[in-house]
Amino acid sequence: MRRKPSTVVATSTQSSKPDPPTLDSDLEQLSALLWETMQGLKRAGGGAPAELREAAARASLGPRHASTVLAVAAGEPLSVSELARRLGLGLSTASALVGQLSRAGLLERSEDDADRRRTIVRLHDDYRVAILKWRRESLAPLRGTLERLSPQARAGFMEGWRALHEEATRASARAPSQPAQ
Repeated sequence: MRRKPSTVVATSTQSSKPDPPTLDSDLEQLSALLWETMQGLKRAGGGAPAELREAAARASLGPRHASTVLAVAAGEPLSVSELARRLGLGLSTASALVGQLSRAGLLERSEDDADRRRTIVRLHDDYRVAILKWRRESLAPLRGTLERLSPQARAGFMEGWRALHEEATRASARAPSQPAQ
């Protein structure tokens, strides 16, 4: 006669919750998410509008010029030194980028009436609508993310990004200087 196997019921004083992720596993996942997210954000908004691509091509401008245009769009009018700070660039590099974008007709430069030593930068009126639309479309994934979060979750999310920014800034300050690109 064959015996039926007995069923053993495991009893445990531990909860059935999985162990929380380790710092290393979170770091691995964050690293992958950051890379994929940044690639997706670069593609968001479908890239620069045709009229901007054409102006950039005529003036032999590259991708680094796009971030400069978008930074000006985010806070115009800006001084060249404010723009340099926003982009994490040296003043001479920011000034060169502004000069190239100005010659291409995308930005306008003017002296600050209150301080003639300061150069103020604005979007050129001919491209303002297209640039602002491009910026809005590029930021749509970020806006959608913030809208999905509760106020408490959004505060935590923003705190985390500020902490990441601070750590990246510290690491950048300790890194050896590299030539501007």
